[in-house]
Amino acid sequence: MRILVTGKQGYVGTQFERWMAQYHPEVSVDLLSVRTGNLETIDFSHYDTVLHAAALVHRKETPESAGEYHRINTELTENLAFRAKLAGVKHFVFLSTVAVYGEEGSFEGAGKVIPIQQVPYPTSLYGKSKYEAEKRLQRLESLGFQVAIVRPPMIYGPDCPGNYARLAQIARKTPIFPAISGKRSMLFIDNLSAFLKEVIREKARGIYVPQNSEAVNTTKLVALIAEANGKKMRTSKLAGNICRKVLRNIPIFKKTFGTLVFELESTIKYETISLPESIWKMGDTQNR
Repeated sequence: MRILVTGKQGYVGTQFERWMAQYHPEVSVDLLSVRTGNLETIDFSHYDTVLHAAALVHRKETPESAGEYHRINTELTENLAFRAKLAGVKHFVFLSTVAVYGEEGSFEGAGKVIPIQQVPYPTSLYGKSKYEAEKRLQRLESLGFQVAIVRPPMIYGPDCPGNYARLAQIARKTPIFPAISGKRSMLFIDNLSAFLKEVIREKARGIYVPQNSEAVNTTKLVALIAEANGKKMRTSKLAGNICRKVLRNIPIFKKTFGTLVFELESTIKYETISLPESIWKMGDTQNR
């Protein structure tokens, strides 16, 4: 089996290649950059599957950046898939995002569990560009060109960018943290790699939302990170109540602490690492 992975500078692509080299060295994995307009030079005919992980993400969303999101996340994806299909590739795996659902964290009660098949209604430029790419890929799909769309929630792992990295930095420095009861679906990078390997092995098609087997409480997560880094951290219900009252309508606060849980993926079976084990594994990696 030969796999082409896009996103040579991206977190998911590089981590997937590393994980496959460690656990499945018998599989040929090529990691390639596709952001430089070099699609016409790629010989897709050697590959059984294309895993498209390259994307524009973590970029400030402005009216000026809308075109860039569309060009990279939508048009590049469609062009890549079209060329792969033309060359005879049978399987295309697209790394999308739960941002296509347009849901935010909630502080109302326990929050709802979002079904995988819920109709997307993205609100961000990132989510909109990914959802448009999904629709274009589905139009390209045929009996000889199967498409799997993977919508992961917040991904975390060693040296990961984004919100998790900020939480980890706080966990290593602060002695006290607000206790807030919200839960979120999250995904450890090794769990995502194991899931993607099974999707590719089975040549699966359809829409998937892989995640850790348990939803994560942000306060518990930060406490585990602190412990794994040899730090002691206390939690405060009073600070949590104050934060909820003052910050509950701030988007980044809702995204970090509000409840946002997705239906557990049950179609693809894969071995997972538990939340505490994943945090300790990261602590071991980063303290070497």
